[in-house]
Amino acid sequence: MAVAATTVLDIAELSFSDLVALLSPETLADDGRCRRVVDTVATELGRGGSGLLAIDGVPRMGALRRRLLPLARRVALMDHLTRSQLLKKHGLGSDVPLKKLDRSVSSFAQLLRHSGELVLLESVNNNGFNSSDRVQDCNQSEDVNDDDADDMDNLGDLIKELGLYMMELGILIARACDIVIGRGQLEQSITDFGTAKARLIHYHSELDNIVIRDNSAKRKVSASKVAVQPYQSCSGSRSGSVCPCCIKSEDGTTVMPIEENNSNDASIQGQAAEISLLNLWQEWHYDYGIFTVLTAPLFMSVSEDEKSLVNLEYHPPDGHTHLQLCNGRKIFSIRCSPESFIVQVGEAADILSQGKLKSTLHAVSRPSSSTDISRETFVVFLQPSWDKLLAYPGYSLDAEGEPILSKQTSIISDGSAGPCNEDAFMQEILKKVPPLSSRLKEGMTFAEFSRQTTKQYYGGNGIQQNN
Repeated sequence: MAVAATTVLDIAELSFSDLVALLSPETLADDGRCRRVVDTVATELGRGGSGLLAIDGVPRMGALRRRLLPLARRVALMDHLTRSQLLKKHGLGSDVPLKKLDRSVSSFAQLLRHSGELVLLESVNNNGFNSSDRVQDCNQSEDVNDDDADDMDNLGDLIKELGLYMMELGILIARACDIVIGRGQLEQSITDFGTAKARLIHYHSELDNIVIRDNSAKRKVSASKVAVQPYQSCSGSRSGSVCPCCIKSEDGTTVMPIEENNSNDASIQGQAAEISLLNLWQEWHYDYGIFTVLTAPLFMSVSEDEKSLVNLEYHPPDGHTHLQLCNGRKIFSIRCSPESFIVQVGEAADILSQGKLKSTLHAVSRPSSSTDISRETFVVFLQPSWDKLLAYPGYSLDAEGEPILSKQTSIISDGSAGPCNEDAFMQEILKKVPPLSSRLKEGMTFAEFSRQTTKQYYGGNGIQQNN
């Protein structure tokens, strides 16, 4: 299998309280704290940055993430009829063929409509959430709720609530970017449309696909004997550790615990990571909207006994999130704290900002250290109205440039990750990405641009039509 060395990249983090301070009308324009926030946004999301920014300390969202993400695998491994009934009950759809047994990704989507009320911002000003129509709050300690059976009943509400908060976070970042750019086009473009697409995503492990195929075969003759149990964590273990008492061998006996893979370990910090360039969960691409807001991913392993598969949280394999970034003609493996939320620049923001913001070429790689680890994440895509004109006077479509990552972005490498333009694998990556100049023409609406982008990636003659 072809592998490449990548540089582990700790993306810059901005605290939610600092972001709120920037946007507060009571804050002085020359306030030092606000200047630092503006500089961080400009540096990280601008042409010289990674196009990614992590936000931490966001109220309520971390607890909702811990409740929602473990549900992704359970839904993905349901039989098709049961899953269809569940999705219909919660008003969810999918943009992947869920009947395909060997699929690598399962996605469950919901359309979000924002009221215009910035609940996150108001919650800080009012010092708390008081709305009674929110999903019932849970313990916000580090331990994840041991029994998420009730949360499956709240699946649609959890997606909606967390999705709307993430949508608001993107709006606040857009407001900060408008300050940097000097005109108010990004926030207005998002709020004018007022709608976003949310996707709960399960990236399948090899074991997941074995279970799906086995269960499908068994259903042809009898009810399946294999059940997927709710996510479990021992009360004495912290989130991110594998619980040794739940790990069973095939004969049901307890085996040695899996050691926690500590990404802060010095042995990881001194080395470049390795990824497969052929065995990816998601191929290289640009998002074509304004912003993509993502949770930090949750990785899950499975304990198997005679009757069930028990979901267990697993520390990030290989010490990073497996979100890959091509920037400055190098490949980076992204790392962030598990409670942070990532904002990623899309091509529409790049165009509307006249190139002042940097869209991100990215992929999702499979772990090289284990084939039985799945990846769960939740994503919200922010876009302008379908009839928004993407005018770009003076904006060069082909001037990619060679941006240099900022000083605030922490790079950990042994120097083995070479320049992309000298690497044969990078040439293969670039062949899979249709150039912006072939997809965008002067005077196009966003709807026309999105159709052309989808066609050139995944259409009948698209570059990635078989993915």
